[in-house]
Amino acid sequence: MSRYNSVKQIKDKGITRVGTATLPEYEDVNSDILLIATDGDRCDQLATIYYGDPKLWWFIATVNNLSSNNIPIGTQLRVPTAPTQAILE
Repeated sequence: MSRYNSVKQIKDKGITRVGTATLPEYEDVNSDILLIATDGDRCDQLATIYYGDPKLWWFIATVNNLSSNNIPIGTQLRVPTAPTQAILE
């Protein structure tokens, strides 16, 4: 039995991905919070501050085209005021 049998498989444009999700497209709105990252800022910390849930770190990373939870100092960030579009497919 393969360890991937219970993992969701996603087919997109003829490619099958295992254990991944399709990230949502986000449109900027004027009510978004704009920040500049300082030393030690991370997406999970911002998600806790603004959404009360560190598990939504991926949403802030996605909106800002970041590839990890860590944020380089001086990065301009956009934090949506509500995570209503934070839905993985």
